[in-house]
Amino acid sequence: MRTVLLAVPLLSLAVQAPGETEVQQALLGSWTGTLEYRDYSEPATSTKRVNLPTWLTVQATGADLRLNYIYDDGPSKTVTETAVIHFEASDTAQLREGRGTIVITAPGKESDKPVQTKTTYRIGRNIFEILEETAPEGEPFAFRHAYTFVRATPP
Repeated sequence: MRTVLLAVPLLSLAVQAPGETEVQQALLGSWTGTLEYRDYSEPATSTKRVNLPTWLTVQATGADLRLNYIYDDGPSKTVTETAVIHFEASDTAQLREGRGTIVITAPGKESDKPVQTKTTYRIGRNIFEILEETAPEGEPFAFRHAYTFVRATPP
C-alpha cells in the first residue's frame, strides 16, 4: 500500500463586516471638488479660509479605502497626498446602502500639541464630504478643514 501526501493550500476567507462593502461601493471611483482649510498664516483667532480645487480617487485595498488626493495649489504647483482609512462595523451602523453620516473621534496632534479630532464623513449618492475639527483638552471643537466632492462622472 502506498501513502500519498497531498499538499492542500489553506484558504483564508475574509469576511467583511456589514456596511464595509456598501461604503466601498458608495465611495469607489473618481471625485472632484474643493478642500477648504483655515488659513494658518493668519492669527489663531482669524476665520479666514482658503479653498483649493481638489481631485480624489478612491480605491479598495482589502477592507481599507485608499484615498488619492491631487490639489491645485497655485500656478504650476500640484500637490498629491494618499490616505488609507478603515471603517469598523460599529462606524458604519448608521449607514443605509452605503449612505449616511459617520462621525469618528480620536486623539491627535496639532502643532505638536495633543488635541481631540472629530472627523465627520457624509456619504451621499453623488456627494462625499469630510469635515475635520480639532479641540485642545477641555475646549470645544473648531473647524480645521473640509472637503466637498461630487462624482467626476455620473454613476
